[in-house]
Amino acid sequence: MVKFSSYNFYYYFLLLFLLFSLSCKDSDIVGLEVQPASDRIEILNTSFSQNDSLSSLIISTESVDSLRTDETSSLLLGGVIDPVFGFKSVSFSSQISLSESNIDLGSNPLVDSVIFSYSYSGYYGDLASFDDAEVYFCSNKIYKDSVYYSNYDNSSCYDLINGGLLSSFEISSDTSLNPSFQMVLSNSIGQQILDMGNDGLLIDNQTFQENFGFFVIQPSSTFSHSMFLNAILYLNPSGSNTGFTVYYHNDSNDSLELNFLLDGESARINTFSSSFPGLTSTPGYSYIQSMAGHKSKIVLEDLDYIATELLDKAINKVTLSFDVEDNSLYPAHENLSLVRVDSAGNNIFLSDLIVEGATHFGGGLVDNSYEFNITRYFYNLLNDPYFTDELYLLASGAAINANRTIIDNSSIKIVILYSDL
Repeated sequence: MVKFSSYNFYYYFLLLFLLFSLSCKDSDIVGLEVQPASDRIEILNTSFSQNDSLSSLIISTESVDSLRTDETSSLLLGGVIDPVFGFKSVSFSSQISLSESNIDLGSNPLVDSVIFSYSYSGYYGDLASFDDAEVYFCSNKIYKDSVYYSNYDNSSCYDLINGGLLSSFEISSDTSLNPSFQMVLSNSIGQQILDMGNDGLLIDNQTFQENFGFFVIQPSSTFSHSMFLNAILYLNPSGSNTGFTVYYHNDSNDSLELNFLLDGESARINTFSSSFPGLTSTPGYSYIQSMAGHKSKIVLEDLDYIATELLDKAINKVTLSFDVEDNSLYPAHENLSLVRVDSAGNNIFLSDLIVEGATHFGGGLVDNSYEFNITRYFYNLLNDPYFTDELYLLASGAAINANRTIIDNSSIKIVILYSDL
C-alpha cells in the first residue's frame, strides 16, 4: 500500500494549482482590434506568399539614384569587390576648421610635419587588405549650410590632377583601445596654411574657410585601384583621434603645433562610385545595398480577394517577414527600413513605426531573418482607397555603412492573424 504524508498532499495540490493557472493564461496578441481575452476566441492565421498560386506579392530590385551625404556621422573610405554587386569605391571631401581664433604663429613659422587622422568605428570587408589611399587638396569651396548628394562631382577641382599629398598612412589594429587611421601629408600643404597666418587669414574660422579649400580623400584611383583593396573604413569626424595638425617652429620656439577640427563647422561629403560588372542578379532573389546601391520593391496584389477572405473578421496582427543569405565577409544589414509610396511617389514611413515605435515595428536582423509588424498599414490599405500597395525595403543608414542584403524571394510572406467577429 502506498501511503501519502501531509507533505505529499500539499506538494501535489500545489503542483496541480500551478498547472491549472498556466493553462488558463492567454497569449498576448498585439494589434489594432484584439478580441477581449475573456472571449477566448481562437486566433487563426493565413499566409499569402510568393509560393502561393495567388501570387499576392510581386518582388523586384531597383537601383538607388543617390543619397544625401553631407555632414554624416561617419565618413567612408575604401572599396569592395563584391562577387554579386561588383566593385564599389567610396571617398569623401572635408573642410578643416580652426580650433581657435586670432592665431599668432610668431616670426618666420616653418612647417615640420602635417598629420591628418581619424578615429574609426568599424569597417566592412577585410581590414588587412586596406593598402590604397590618396589625399588631394581642392581650392574650390564646399559649404556647411548646403545640401550635397552621394554623386557629388568634384571634376571641376583641377587641383586633383596636380598630384596627391599623402606621404604615408597607418591603420591601427581594430582591437586597440582607440583605433585610428593616420595620414602623413606633404609639408607643402602645411606651409600653405602657415603662410595664411602671415597674411592675417587665421583670425577666425569664417575668414580661413573663405580663403582655403578642402581635402578629397579617396582610393588612389577610383577604379584602377589596388586589386588587394577590399575594405571600407568607417571614419569618425568627432573621434578622440580625429584631427588635422600642422607641427612647426618659428624663430623663438622649435616645437609648436596648429590644430584644426574635422567636425563642427567643417563641411563634409561622402561620395559613392560603382564600376562594372555591377549587380549580377539571380532569379528568385532580391537585393538591397547601401551607398546608393539597390532597394527592393514589394507590391501587394489581389487585395479584393484578401478583403473578401477577411470579411467579418477582426485583424489582430499582420507581419511581413523573409530570410536572407548568410555571408560572413559581406554581412547583411543589421536593420532594414520599410516604407510605403504615396500617390505622388514619395516614400512615407508606416504608421506602425510612427505610432508604435521601432521596437514594435521591427526590421532588425535575427537569425538571418527580418520581420516587420505592418498591422496599421495593412488595415489602412484595405480600408482607404487612396493607400497605394507599393512598399520599399531600404538599407538603414545607407549613407554611413557598406552592407548589402540578399533576400530569398521564396521566403517572403505576409502573415495575417485574425479572429471571427
